[in-house]
Amino acid sequence: MNQVAHYISILERSIRKGQAVSIYSNQYEPDKFSVGYIETFSSEQFVMKHVTPEGISDGYIVRRNEDIFRIDSNGNYEQRIELLYALQKQKHESIFENPILKNSNLFKEAFDSAMKKDLICSVCIDESDDQDDIVGFVSDITPEEVVISRISFEGLTDGESSFFLADVIKLNCETVEEKALKLIYNHRKTNY
Repeated sequence: MNQVAHYISILERSIRKGQAVSIYSNQYEPDKFSVGYIETFSSEQFVMKHVTPEGISDGYIVRRNEDIFRIDSNGNYEQRIELLYALQKQKHESIFENPILKNSNLFKEAFDSAMKKDLICSVCIDESDDQDDIVGFVSDITPEEVVISRISFEGLTDGESSFFLADVIKLNCETVEEKALKLIYNHRKTNY
């Protein structure tokens, strides 16, 4: 069994058991990880219902399977997250409206959903994380390309960014940061 197939089997098991997992997927920062519940996965990517260290629902993240280098499950930390999530009656609505096929490009599916639901996304297309993320609303998507109407940290429109779907490394939707930015954006849009 190759490495990706091994990790996919762990993701599959975590869905079946309803367990939170910690996934390490950035070799440049091996001490950082994402924790939450796996919503779905394909042969190329996974979608996680992200949870904060305090057990609060924190949107969705999409990552490439090939970047995974460690998965922790059923440890004290994951059990603590599960308990806090349950005690605070947290939940994640599905980011997808329809069932997703196992061979789908989950980046594309998430961008499609974000565009339909008017969600702010943060996109990383730089392996080393030297560039700032592209943050904003999905304004157009084709099978090869995505266009983001950027929103600045101050909640102002900030032009557009176009990039190829194949270049996406990481995607976050509806995390606490994006929700806060959308509140500022909507406030400025209605009050100025």
